[in-house]
Amino acid sequence: MVTSKKSRRALALAAVVVGSLVASILPASADNAAPKGDLVLVRNQDFATFDPDLAQNDSIFPQQQIYEGLYRASTDGTKIEPWLAKSYTTSANGLTWTFKLRTDVKFSDGTPLTSGDVKFSIDRATKGDGWGFLNTAIASVDAPAADTVVITTKFKWAPLLADLASFSNSIMKKDFGGVTAAEYFKAPIGTGPFMFDHWTPGTELKLVANKKYWQPGKPYLNSVTWKYVVDDNTREFMLKGGQADINEEPPAATIKSLQASPNIKVGIFPAAASNFLAFNHKVPALSDVHVRRAISYAIDRAAISKVVFSGLATPSNSFLAPGVQFYDKTTPGQQFDLKKAAAELKMSKYAKGLKLDLLIRGGNKTHEATASIVQAALKKIGVTMTITAQEPSVQRATQKKMEYQMTLTAWTMDIVDPDELLTFGLTPDGGTHAYFTNYNNAAVNAAVVKGQTNVDPKVRQAAYSFVQKQTAEDAFMAFTVNPPYLYAWTNKITGFYVNPLYTYRMEDVKKAS
Repeated sequence: MVTSKKSRRALALAAVVVGSLVASILPASADNAAPKGDLVLVRNQDFATFDPDLAQNDSIFPQQQIYEGLYRASTDGTKIEPWLAKSYTTSANGLTWTFKLRTDVKFSDGTPLTSGDVKFSIDRATKGDGWGFLNTAIASVDAPAADTVVITTKFKWAPLLADLASFSNSIMKKDFGGVTAAEYFKAPIGTGPFMFDHWTPGTELKLVANKKYWQPGKPYLNSVTWKYVVDDNTREFMLKGGQADINEEPPAATIKSLQASPNIKVGIFPAAASNFLAFNHKVPALSDVHVRRAISYAIDRAAISKVVFSGLATPSNSFLAPGVQFYDKTTPGQQFDLKKAAAELKMSKYAKGLKLDLLIRGGNKTHEATASIVQAALKKIGVTMTITAQEPSVQRATQKKMEYQMTLTAWTMDIVDPDELLTFGLTPDGGTHAYFTNYNNAAVNAAVVKGQTNVDPKVRQAAYSFVQKQTAEDAFMAFTVNPPYLYAWTNKITGFYVNPLYTYRMEDVKKAS
């Protein structure tokens, strides 16, 4: 579906519409008025940590309002732009990168940003157990002058600038400003537009304007509060009732209702995102490629798009999402075909059927509806599937401990390069047992490395095309749909925009009184 001319025209039109939307909602220029307006954003994920190395989607978005990096993605999510760094040069052999820092940046406590802060932060990120794999290529970081940072890599590394734009390489104060890491992450200090106010786990996180922010006139808001409200219906009622200003990820089934509501705006943002049905390969039945292919063939992706996403999602064909660099639209994947599903199951030792369990997030309408479609489809080929629901944070923990059989999961690209996802999701270097599936294919691992260590785009494309085709053939996960990002907000809010890398910049947001 995503390779049709009709779809390409639709995507092109969407890009034009979104471009117009960006132009209309982003402030044309900064003013120097004092911050005003207190914004409340409701979401179905609880905040977890201020440690960039431990961040997941539950924590990344608030962290990005406090911390900043040397580079960041452009507003449209397709390019890398300098941020705390203003320029760089590389050596003739491509191994030494010299960065010049901005000299007008201060932390929220008033101390100036220096190369020592950058070296400390990147060195710590490189040693990290969570996202340290992104910095695998970094051999050393030096700070020869207050405004100069030198990064030396072990080998040529194409994704370096993209990796430096990741939240995991956020810049913190050197030596945590003289306190312990635990103390620092209870009240973090960064160079971003907002600063810490308070956090009540399980309830809310509040940030207030950083009045020492280096961009004149920003932020426009006095504060932003993220409230944890797990139930989809409750979040919708809060938005419509004026108790919330922005609703993060409302179910697609509610979009038409929200669009029809007075004083409510809806954002359907193009996304570099993928939804997956993950398999735990430690489960005997799911270690069989024929079982995994059978399940993948049995999934009616068009039905998921229509029923779960109101037709807003596209059936997925690849581990990478459309719009991600080096995405290969010719990767076939397994598409809906019950005859092929039954044939694959017959090639396994479970030809007479089997029982499996699907773990989902409780209170999540998207998960519930998707699970029902998968359950009905698998029944047609002799697979009896039960559904287990857990609170979102518990579900994620269960997946990480690999105490599940199948689960619904998703990925949103944080950087423009596929390096992050391919390392996290496929290779031993990611430290996640291939996205917590236990998949391990030596040829795939080698191709990922080849793509990372070659700067020639043609070589990288060939390597990443192989990766996409082989992971689809192995059905290491079932690629279901590529959804958009869905948000809703009141008409008091302007300047709110979510880019394809799932980043929103609250310094650009205003709230009318």
